[in-house]
Amino acid sequence: MNRTITIAVALGLLLGAGMAGASIAPAGVGRAQPSAEVSEATLQLKQAFSDVGNGDNKKAAPELDKVIAAPSFDQLPAELRFQTLYVAAVIALQDKQYAKAHRLAIRATGFDQATGAAWTVRLFAALYTSDNPDAGRCVEAIAKQWPDQLDNVRPQGIAQIHFALRVAHEDDVDRAMLKALFDANWQAGYSDYDILWRDLALLQIEHNEGKHAATVAQRIRNAHVALSMRIDKRFDPITRGQPQAFDVDHLLEAQIQTARAQVKAHPDQLRSVQRLQDLLIEKGRNAEVLSISDAAVAHAERGDGEKTYTDFSEAYNWVLNQRSLALAHEGRWDDAVREMTRAARRPENGGLNVSQSINLAGLFTDLDQPDKAAAAIVEPGEMSPNGHMQLEYVRLQIAIEKNDAGSIARHMAYLQEHRTDDIATWQRALLKHGDLDAAAALLIQRLQAPDWRSGALVEMQHYAHSEQTPTMKTMDQRWNAVTSRPDVQATLAKVGRVERFDIIAPAY
Repeated sequence: MNRTITIAVALGLLLGAGMAGASIAPAGVGRAQPSAEVSEATLQLKQAFSDVGNGDNKKAAPELDKVIAAPSFDQLPAELRFQTLYVAAVIALQDKQYAKAHRLAIRATGFDQATGAAWTVRLFAALYTSDNPDAGRCVEAIAKQWPDQLDNVRPQGIAQIHFALRVAHEDDVDRAMLKALFDANWQAGYSDYDILWRDLALLQIEHNEGKHAATVAQRIRNAHVALSMRIDKRFDPITRGQPQAFDVDHLLEAQIQTARAQVKAHPDQLRSVQRLQDLLIEKGRNAEVLSISDAAVAHAERGDGEKTYTDFSEAYNWVLNQRSLALAHEGRWDDAVREMTRAARRPENGGLNVSQSINLAGLFTDLDQPDKAAAAIVEPGEMSPNGHMQLEYVRLQIAIEKNDAGSIARHMAYLQEHRTDDIATWQRALLKHGDLDAAAALLIQRLQAPDWRSGALVEMQHYAHSEQTPTMKTMDQRWNAVTSRPDVQATLAKVGRVERFDIIAPAY
């Protein structure tokens, strides 16, 4: 799980750059106090803050805990209580005592003196304790009162909160958070996070706020998000009246131009190159996918990749991954395997490369080479639920191609048990297994379920052609057989529509 800010950022926000080595006297120290207990607590806090200033958090933590737990704590000035609680929260966060940090941060943010920094630490602690509703409330508070501090929060962290709230049906918290972000004119750089505005627009439509929903939708610049809206009848109140705003080809071309500018502006970054590769692949411009990354390959082969690109170790494997995908779309299967093999041999996050190993194995199964697929898989360490589903699906493909009944049953059982982790992968598993009746029943269920509908509708659209292996063609034939069934079509007619788009089908 990606966290929104680092500990260093949290400490810097709360304690300031000059905290280490400084002698800090909290507000209220030295004033006349009404009782001996309060005077003693004040002296203890003075010592604790001095210890923090000298970098001795280990000594300061129990001193702060003792003062906070004492009955006299409530008699201290509000400003002093606030400072005590949120400095204690930072120390707890640094010590990975996340539940404690969260409790302290909640108390600290209850004061009128609470700052955006305190709310940011509460947000960080909420994420670590998986309290997504509270994380949503924190983002809302920060967006409303300290929007500049949203720059310290990673966009993927905010997206993570949103998706968790959506799954948990915490619609009120989610809607308030998204609206606060929109009102704060929050920008996430690329338009990848436009899905948040789409989901906010839907929540507003459901609350009969069509005018506000239309305003929110005007901020959408992502072609895939626009596509998902124009095919979903829930969005008809805002899409039917302004089709030009949801022109997928126009939006995708604008994204490509923006990405080109980013590549030019950041020649030392490969993530910009990879981003442009992604978009060019969608338009079928496979030769450009290769040409814009040839320089990175040349630097890698000369051994100066890390000197040339600041993010070489993190991004180069994905540059190779996208080169392989472009080659596969051209039917250059041997070249695609070569590039994905190079990608899989590179480390991922400092360890074994699970992502490209799975992708390489999947490519081998598409080529009906199960033994090579099995050899490509590395034993993963910790993986996300979605990652486990991807891995089990590749193992299922291998088992089916090897006609290994026992392994087929085992992998199908896992995929079915964990289907809600990645329902689209479970859909593919049923197709791969040849269970077309079950696949149709699942597709109908997805179309009927609000949380699954968008993904199902996107998968059902007609897209531009790319080269396919016989195995891939078989899967397409099965999918077409499922989607053309009368019961599936009847369900589709109630909730959405199918159109043809001049882009490559999104990868799932």
